[in-house]
Amino acid sequence: MIPDPSPLRVAIVGGGFSGTLVAVHLLRQERAVHIDVIDPRGAGRGLAYSTVWDEHLLNVPAVRMSAFGSEPMHFLEWLRANGKSDAAPDFFAPRKLFGTYLQDLLQSSVRAAGSRGRFRQHYSEATDLSYNGKRVRISLRNGDRIHADKAVLATGNPAPRPLGSRTPGYFGSPWETGAFAGLDPDREVLLIGAGLTAVDAFLALVSQGHRAHIHVVSRRGKLPHPHTSYRPLTGAFDATGATGARDLLRMIRRRVRQAEVQGDDWRAVVDSLRPVTNDIWCRLELSEQRRIHRHVKTWWDIHRHRMAPEIGAKILAARESGQLRVHAGRVSKPTADETGLQVDIALRAGGSLALHVQRAINCTGANEDYHMVPNPLIQALLDTGRIRPNYIGKGLQTNPHGAIIDSDGVTSDWLLTLGPPRIGGLLETIAVPELRKQAEAMASYLSSLIYEPVETPVELLMAAGI
Repeated sequence: MIPDPSPLRVAIVGGGFSGTLVAVHLLRQERAVHIDVIDPRGAGRGLAYSTVWDEHLLNVPAVRMSAFGSEPMHFLEWLRANGKSDAAPDFFAPRKLFGTYLQDLLQSSVRAAGSRGRFRQHYSEATDLSYNGKRVRISLRNGDRIHADKAVLATGNPAPRPLGSRTPGYFGSPWETGAFAGLDPDREVLLIGAGLTAVDAFLALVSQGHRAHIHVVSRRGKLPHPHTSYRPLTGAFDATGATGARDLLRMIRRRVRQAEVQGDDWRAVVDSLRPVTNDIWCRLELSEQRRIHRHVKTWWDIHRHRMAPEIGAKILAARESGQLRVHAGRVSKPTADETGLQVDIALRAGGSLALHVQRAINCTGANEDYHMVPNPLIQALLDTGRIRPNYIGKGLQTNPHGAIIDSDGVTSDWLLTLGPPRIGGLLETIAVPELRKQAEAMASYLSSLIYEPVETPVELLMAAGI
């Protein structure tokens, strides 16, 4: 086979974990490649790993956070070689340190590629994509234009769903500039949402010395569970015969009861679903997928996406002391007065609760309805019909390789996506094991070398005490 002398030109919109890993895998292949990554934060950071708070930890232990499924010890070995010589497999590293790992991995991949690979970082935002049948053109907010053969949407998690119009003292996301600035530590704060985003906001508040009550409110008032050590189960979860949400829920509950009788932790059962979750999901009818998102997803998330043990301990201590107060209910639109915000909560158990807080922060997590995503590029692509939301109203419609399907039902041969935009078509598509597999497969797909990425089961290492 004679190698193609012309380089493959790929533009990647987004420089978080997904976009960085696609670039790394392209650089590690034999084909000449020119890569442009567009992200104002810089490749390797993204939103999750650009945090300034040391208290923001990964919610997965180091042994599960390798960038490469076939090299499960890669991140742990990097930690031990970069100032954490005593890092254990169950170490929950600071997120910003993981961002440094990704940046280091990208830089070393660029160096290893030599003249075969060219990498450029654009510290701006993409506002439009067009295709003339031969080349992709990407317009940037700073006025630049990039041309490529293929484009990858690695835009990560969208911002939370807006809760009405802007009100002084209300922030639409914890990641908005100034969300934690200028606070009186002795005045109350409201966090709307009770998932991992709210946990991040709580940690940011207490790390800067907040002393007053921190209220958390969500429809069900359920926080994520913490991680704990457990004995992994042998084999993946067997969902044979399950045809819907009710069947699956019964099977999981029955298996948890069996595990408890045998002295095993429920976390082992939930994690045994990991290798087969998306296979089960894709077998379900659309009506059952919608039912899971409507009735089961919250419960799945708090059991599946867990907190680091030390963060769980901080949350428990704050709840026991009364500083952290969790409410189940619905929040009215905050109204501002001279001294803060008035918020009324219709409690799930009945009655209401009136709060007067200095600040309210929307922590409801990613808005998966792409019709409402306030990203100018996403809206431009929707307006031109180049992308369309998935059938269940979550994420974007793609084929199994992540190639975008447009409003006419045509599968694109130039625009692909991975990670959160594939929610709906997949149930699990936001965590590192799924993202790294998608990134590796996408790089091989772009290079026309299709193969199934190899994943070494981490449970084998953990069961061996590694």
